[in-house]
Amino acid sequence: MTIECQLKKILAIAVLFFISVIPFAHAHPLIEDANPRASTNVGPGITQITIHYSEPVDLKFSDIKVLDSTGTQVDNKDTSYLQGDEKALIVTTPPLQNGIYTVTSAVLSKIDGHRPQYAFVFGVGDVELPPPPRTTIDQEIYFPESAARFPGLVGQVIVLGSAVSVLLVWRGIKNRPWLKENADFQKFFHSKFSTITGIGLFAVFASNILMLVIQTIRLKASASDVLDTDFGMIWEIRMGITVVLLAIWFLLENKTAASAKKQILVLGLSLALIATTTAIGHGAASEQVAAMTIDYAHNLIASVWIGGVVFFGFILIPAFAKLDKSKKDLASLLMIPRFSSVIIISLGIVIITGPTLLWFLSDDIPTLSQSYYGWLILGKIAVGSAMIALGGYNQFKIQRPAEKSLDSTPVHQKLKRSLRTEAILGIVLLGIVALLTNTSLPSQAEQTSQVPDGFNTMVFSEDLKFAADIYPLKSGPNKISVSVHDSSGIPVQDITDLKIKISNPQKNISPIEIPLAKTGDTYQGDVTFGFAGNWNVELDAHRKDSPNQSTSFSVLIKPRLAELRTDITEYTIPEKAAPLYPVYDGKDTIWLSDTSQARMWKFSISQKQFTPYQFDGKMSLVLNIHDDKIWFTDPLDMKIGYLDTKTEKFQTIPLPIKAIPASLEFDNNGDLWVGLSDQDILLRYDLVSGQFQQHKLPTSPAGPAFLTRDQNGMIWFVESQAGKIGVIDPSTAEIREFAPKNPLKDPTYLLFDKDGTILISDHIALNIVRFNPYLETFSPIVTVADPNALPFALAKDKFDNLWIAQHTSDKLGIYDSQKREFQELAIPTQGTFVQFLTADNNGDIWFVEQRTNKLGHVSITEGVQTSAIPKTQPNIGYFELATPLITAGIIATSLFFVKGIQDKRRLDSLSD
Repeated sequence: MTIECQLKKILAIAVLFFISVIPFAHAHPLIEDANPRASTNVGPGITQITIHYSEPVDLKFSDIKVLDSTGTQVDNKDTSYLQGDEKALIVTTPPLQNGIYTVTSAVLSKIDGHRPQYAFVFGVGDVELPPPPRTTIDQEIYFPESAARFPGLVGQVIVLGSAVSVLLVWRGIKNRPWLKENADFQKFFHSKFSTITGIGLFAVFASNILMLVIQTIRLKASASDVLDTDFGMIWEIRMGITVVLLAIWFLLENKTAASAKKQILVLGLSLALIATTTAIGHGAASEQVAAMTIDYAHNLIASVWIGGVVFFGFILIPAFAKLDKSKKDLASLLMIPRFSSVIIISLGIVIITGPTLLWFLSDDIPTLSQSYYGWLILGKIAVGSAMIALGGYNQFKIQRPAEKSLDSTPVHQKLKRSLRTEAILGIVLLGIVALLTNTSLPSQAEQTSQVPDGFNTMVFSEDLKFAADIYPLKSGPNKISVSVHDSSGIPVQDITDLKIKISNPQKNISPIEIPLAKTGDTYQGDVTFGFAGNWNVELDAHRKDSPNQSTSFSVLIKPRLAELRTDITEYTIPEKAAPLYPVYDGKDTIWLSDTSQARMWKFSISQKQFTPYQFDGKMSLVLNIHDDKIWFTDPLDMKIGYLDTKTEKFQTIPLPIKAIPASLEFDNNGDLWVGLSDQDILLRYDLVSGQFQQHKLPTSPAGPAFLTRDQNGMIWFVESQAGKIGVIDPSTAEIREFAPKNPLKDPTYLLFDKDGTILISDHIALNIVRFNPYLETFSPIVTVADPNALPFALAKDKFDNLWIAQHTSDKLGIYDSQKREFQELAIPTQGTFVQFLTADNNGDIWFVEQRTNKLGHVSITEGVQTSAIPKTQPNIGYFELATPLITAGIIATSLFFVKGIQDKRRLDSLSD
């Protein structure tokens, strides 16, 4: 078997192995979210810290520590995955009391091997927090890792660039007789090619070793432990490719020349080697296929460019020195347009891939300009520009004079100095790339767990678009800015005045005009929202050449969760009971079911007194209020019934079938619907005739355990046994069912949001899921922090925060959908088993402690506000900046490419 066949097999096996097993990496495992969040305040009694990262972390080399104000570690040293999620860690603590706490996190990426360390503070109780710690350069740039990977980047660029140059550039001239028949030249060329590519391969090999050494030092672990990580798998793949390339290099070293097929083998493996760099780069961090593809293309083309310069300057030019003076100058001259054409094509692609990749990763110009990552990008551009300038020097200061008088122009000598300078700059550029690969993106370098501030929207009038931005969107002083565009997105120029008015009809606040100042095409002003609530914002554009146009929008001003003041008061029921389900009558009373006996309780909010009401039966499970009657279910007696609050008399109604009545709801016709948790049936009870109708559900088993009515009178229900939700039209009895691609695990409760969507409590899955009945789509919105919490009933408070009963933990969950933050409030009593809660007219929350025989009340007010996150103005648009530069670059490279082709043809004709 020939060497060529052996090499083909080696290449095929290596490439297939590489493609099948190599994972894509994130840049670094950055903190995406935390509970508690950085620089926020939470209530006393918190017992766990959770952190979500941007990529999977290796638990063996990762931990979270919680330190009190004295620096003492107060956590239980039990860091673990959160619900098995490799992107989230949790550590438990004893109940934390008032004070300032520091959370430190050191985690190992399961893919790229970085082990970043982070720290942030949070407060328990009303404490003043210090400013967030500043990020140091060592936290953003991993210098030892950069130094270890730098030789590998240089080596793989040399190998790939040389292989591409031989196949695309050198083959077009090597068959000229005065080169092909010169034995000394051919021997020296092959020797030089072998030496330079060998140096490149050994640099990659040495880099691999250094990477492993640095990793063992970072982790304070043995090499075998490091190789046992996911990063170790990438390292093994890279080392395997390197060893195969070295084997091929040894096989070809003593050959006088390598055929094109053998060079293709080297090229294929070099492409695989480049892919390992992409697999641990920022492109893969975005988890977008387009970004990964662009990153690979960018790395590939940059390697062709820099590697081609190294090939020309350190292999070809020294080899040309073996020719006589006229021939070496002629050969050098002929190669300039050939290399220029390939490099110009490379530059044209880099001009597109570079800015496009950065757009995928971080397109915030002000943030980039203030970060180490942005500074390194500028350094990379500066060095690349210097290399391009030297390329222009080669064409205009060496090639052009040599065409006129080759004998008087020392082409070889000048080109040698220029190319070696350009190659050195290329190596410097690769050093910057090594730093960039091991540098946090600017958006990630900041504390990503900060809560978002501000509000922006786009509203429309007849033919105008108003872009409005309010910051920081909280009670007190705010900044508002508005720009007006036509339907094509062009700023409207004939506006003589723009008026903004704010009002709050709920509090009888009449419209207040806001003074504005015009800056460019934007109108800016200061607006003060005196209190939390729904505010109307009116926009009125006065035009010179067209009719005036107006529009408006509403905005909810609310405090962050950390700014809420929540006071819990617990009321003990005077007799032994097992209260479960609360309903609010809209006035002064909370009614409670009692699962211990045939009884329900009335609680007077103003008098703080309980009154029992007993009936003939076994128990009361759930309640519903309709026309001064308190309806209830008695599942043990298989009855429903009601208490007439005017006569204080009970009436019970047996079910027509043996079943467990679990939920009640009235339709718009006044008929009562009953959900049977052990059946596939909904019952409809006509209060006038006293007759039941049965409605069979399509799915079996279903278990409709909870019912609610929408604004159109449709009855919605959960199918807890089928993992679905459904709706029945009372007027037609038509039933429709809905389920996500992966069925809900245990839908338990439904709550209509203000936008008409439905919030679903998925009990066992620990999720709150939003269902859009218009689009018929499901989307999870929040997962509760405690894996043992089991979310149950839902309610909205006065600030539109979602409160979640967590019946297996003594904490209530709170979710702010506007700022996407989740927090927990500890209940003072232990062993409560809260399953149901409700809200009163004041927007306070009432909850029932079934096992501790109490009714709880959460009084919610706006507390101390934390300072807003600074906002940099103005915000330069990345698209507006990058687009003209890319366009100009494409045009320039196209023109230079045409020039290079013309130069090549002209020089070839002169040399023939």
